[in-house]
Amino acid sequence: MFKQASEGIIYKSRDFISMTVREIRKNPFTGEWVIFSEIRQERPDRDKAFCPLCTGSEEVPSFTKPLRISNKYPALSSEVEYKKYKHGEFLEKMTGHGNCELLVYTDKHQSKFIDMPTEEINQIFEKWIQATKELAKGSSIKYVLPFENYGTDVGATLIHPHGQIYAFPFIPNLLKKEFDTIVEYKKKKNQCMICNYIDQEQAKDERIIYQNQHLTALIPYFAKYAYDVRIYPQRHVSYLHQCTRIEMVEMTEVILKLIRALNQILEMEISYSLSLHQGPVNTPDSMASHMYFKLHTPQRNTQSRKLLGAVETSGDTYINGILPETAAAQLKDILM
Repeated sequence: MFKQASEGIIYKSRDFISMTVREIRKNPFTGEWVIFSEIRQERPDRDKAFCPLCTGSEEVPSFTKPLRISNKYPALSSEVEYKKYKHGEFLEKMTGHGNCELLVYTDKHQSKFIDMPTEEINQIFEKWIQATKELAKGSSIKYVLPFENYGTDVGATLIHPHGQIYAFPFIPNLLKKEFDTIVEYKKKKNQCMICNYIDQEQAKDERIIYQNQHLTALIPYFAKYAYDVRIYPQRHVSYLHQCTRIEMVEMTEVILKLIRALNQILEMEISYSLSLHQGPVNTPDSMASHMYFKLHTPQRNTQSRKLLGAVETSGDTYINGILPETAAAQLKDILM
């Protein structure tokens, strides 16, 4: 079920019409890339009585450690040759080259990420490290993004504990803005912008949720969501594989505590997104990046979710109903 689909591409050189299943188009006004993947429209409704991620299904053999498998309906595919096209001043695109995988955490269908022992979660992180190194060998790949979406409010359709790993032939739009800013700061001051930001947050101690000698967890001054958490290593590292064993263990434990604390504050099992933000790959100045985990939930209080309206979707300007200082204090009371 989770196997990569074949790709057929037909281009008409003059009118730029494409019959491709997947492609990535550039917005000439913002420089942003948009992925189009018509094959994802073919995804069938899930049979609730059948789990494709349980051992014994067509795609999943018996396993004891986290298992990487291909996605049957990937937005990007390694089977697609990497090519870029431009027609005129405004029409620019590239083929839907890349990679989309699922990472099945455990063979226990009723398990959850927050219920797994630290050692098992570190095995998940080891798979993220492995995937980053392997996928970065393709020179056309510019960014590897491991993540987990948990719950229907963030689009998760399977309850079996799993995450995903995307490899892009470009740096995703928001991450590109962040990376460019950090690189420019590095060139001007010869310092890490995130290291300096963490120092300032620690000095004020208004938005810090948890910290020790190895990590700092905080809700940033500029949070878009009510509970929009960053977990930073104290040391400047650009990739997860550069972290020590103790750093990884402590980040794991804090992530689990944060999810449980959010469940407690919001009085429910929240939907959330957890993602690993590392440096780009096959890109100059990538070591200027300072890796971190990002954890956020769309739930803004015990009753309501953050729904995106015209200000957010049309203006990309977010309205947050709670100050980061208030949200951080709530989480800090539980974690400390």
